[in-house]
Amino acid sequence: MAIPPAPHAPVAAHERLYLLDAIRGVALGGILLANLTSFYGTDMMDAPTRHALPWSAAGDRVLFAIDWFVEGKFYSVFSMLLGMGFTLQAARAARRGDDIDGFFRRRMAVLIVIGLVHMLMLWSGDILMLYGVMGLLLPSLARLRPALRTAAMLTLFAVPFATHAAVLASNGAYDPRPPFAAAGTALREHWGVADRPTLDLFARGTSTDYLAWNTANAVVRPGTYLQSGRPAKVLALFLLGMWLGTAVLLRLAASRRTLWSAVVVGAVVGLPCSFVYASIKAATRSTFLVSGEGLLQTAAYTLGTTPLALAYMAAAALLWQTSTGRTALEWCVPLGRMALTVYLTQSAVQLAVFSSHGAGLAGRISLAWLPVVAAAILVTQRYACQAWLRRHAHGPLESVWRRAAYGRRAVATSG
Repeated sequence: MAIPPAPHAPVAAHERLYLLDAIRGVALGGILLANLTSFYGTDMMDAPTRHALPWSAAGDRVLFAIDWFVEGKFYSVFSMLLGMGFTLQAARAARRGDDIDGFFRRRMAVLIVIGLVHMLMLWSGDILMLYGVMGLLLPSLARLRPALRTAAMLTLFAVPFATHAAVLASNGAYDPRPPFAAAGTALREHWGVADRPTLDLFARGTSTDYLAWNTANAVVRPGTYLQSGRPAKVLALFLLGMWLGTAVLLRLAASRRTLWSAVVVGAVVGLPCSFVYASIKAATRSTFLVSGEGLLQTAAYTLGTTPLALAYMAAAALLWQTSTGRTALEWCVPLGRMALTVYLTQSAVQLAVFSSHGAGLAGRISLAWLPVVAAAILVTQRYACQAWLRRHAHGPLESVWRRAAYGRRAVATSG
């Protein structure tokens, strides 16, 4: 007698959509580029210090290119992929007659724990915890009528601009960040490091100095998120990913015109808007100014990031339909299959190279080398993932996540 499938069993190998793994792998490269600018100490150096580095002009051009083409685009891709994943999991659960709500919320709760450990022990710039917190809302939002979900998505996309406008109109009185910044300052004072330069704490002191800096930054980060409207935007991207998973993903072969339209419109809208954002950031080294120029920067970021992220995803889907393009994208599949492990080990490697936990090279290496460093890390990770997947069905941290989310079913099912 055939045994019926267990509810919420892990995805089987034949059910995987390797295009999504490939896009996830590409996105990990973009996220690495963006995160390296922080680990390099870019925002911890003043202009004279940065310009004293070798090949500083080339380094400035690298930073500008990252802010133009990369910044924000690839965490947006990851957010949409999570929304797509929820849609696919919900469809599988519906075919079995199961309710996905409890399972998905358990999965997100585990992600919150992983993100919290990452944020406090490794790097305060973690995104996983925010994904987990906002992901808890997806089952409830999925029950809304499509028109209401669309309205909610558009409203959420407008939150960053509306928040900035409120801060500007109130001359900073409605800025949500200062209480969190004050708490971070109080922590640094408590540990006796408040008067030391950020770069010194990050890369020139002891591991204890780094942990003091990182913990204080982790306390400030929720305020930065609220100031920039990041939680609302992530949730909007989840909803957009849900729509893509329903309306586009399973009909890609018949959607070439739609995909080309996404590439063209995304580039036409996203590239100039992202250029404005990058130009203001290059001139001010700030992402949030309480001024008309700052409001323009937020508007440019809001209007530029998501269309360009969609254009990147559509271009990948089009390339996947060609033999040469698929071969190139398949190179990234091992990275995408081990995305959680890759993301977290990227933090560990960057800490070992740039922070007080390791070589402390932040502020000492030309920014012109940043793409080379990113490529070296990513290529090494790719072949390490390939070697691991020859012997294991999943990455090590993926296995932990699956066991926590699926229980014993994760052990019995490969995929």
